[in-house]
Amino acid sequence: MDELKKIFLAGVGITSTSIEKAEKLINEMVEKGRVTVQEGKELQTELTRKASTIVPATKAELDNLPFAKKEDVEALEAKMDAINAKLDQLLSK
Repeated sequence: MDELKKIFLAGVGITSTSIEKAEKLINEMVEKGRVTVQEGKELQTELTRKASTIVPATKAELDNLPFAKKEDVEALEAKMDAINAKLDQLLSK
């Protein structure tokens, strides 16, 4: 049950369409006996509660996250290429 909960609640920016699809999936799982009716109700309640508290992030907020930007990765790749070239040069001597 916890794994299912994590799967359903892991997404960010859940839309109403996604919620409807998730609820259909939960209902199918209940029908197939993969989860109990009570577990299905709990999942739907938790999903709805979590979805209502999610606020989409703005571009400014995303820019301030501590993740590497494309430019950062490209700069690191260029440095690695230079280091590899020097290493190849030293090893070939």
